[in-house]
Amino acid sequence: MKKTGERIIGQGKWLTLREDTFVTDSGEETSWECVARASNTYVVVVVARMVPSGRYVLLRQYRQAIENTIIGFCAGTAAVGSDPEAEALRELREETGFVGRIVGSSGPLKVNVGMSDDDNQYIFSAEIDENDPRNQHPRQELEPSEEIEVVELDEEAIPAFLRSEQEAGRTIGPGVWYVFGVRAALLGQS
Repeated sequence: MKKTGERIIGQGKWLTLREDTFVTDSGEETSWECVARASNTYVVVVVARMVPSGRYVLLRQYRQAIENTIIGFCAGTAAVGSDPEAEALRELREETGFVGRIVGSSGPLKVNVGMSDDDNQYIFSAEIDENDPRNQHPRQELEPSEEIEVVELDEEAIPAFLRSEQEAGRTIGPGVWYVFGVRAALLGQS
């Protein structure tokens, strides 16, 4: 398949809607609608675990696009060219108030490949030292449009928490389900 053209259908502050045209290997012309970020950014996601307790940090966050609260991980956008690890730690601090350290990274991933051409994402594992004085009284640094509640849970309590949140009408983010829901299902705990 070879791309032969693109046309902007709509342009917003954050997103662009495009129609791309292609010629297939058999010579047939086809088109595909694609969403792209209006700015040159990528996404960082932080799966944070507190030490020594082992509790995980989840967020209960209102998301305007779905008009509902979602259970997810710390995440945010960063400018291409910036340091993904530093951006992940910044998001952790802003959204939770906690200071952490990165202990693992996925490297760059493509997400939403059926809809977007440039939705690049890095997933980081982070540890939060509960004994660090900076983590004794965490203070969020939220943007005006953000409503975020920090939820700290032991790993074995997370599957039941996710079920109760779903029963309460909240949305569960796919990342949280991949990390905790799938594992519980494989172990026969869901």
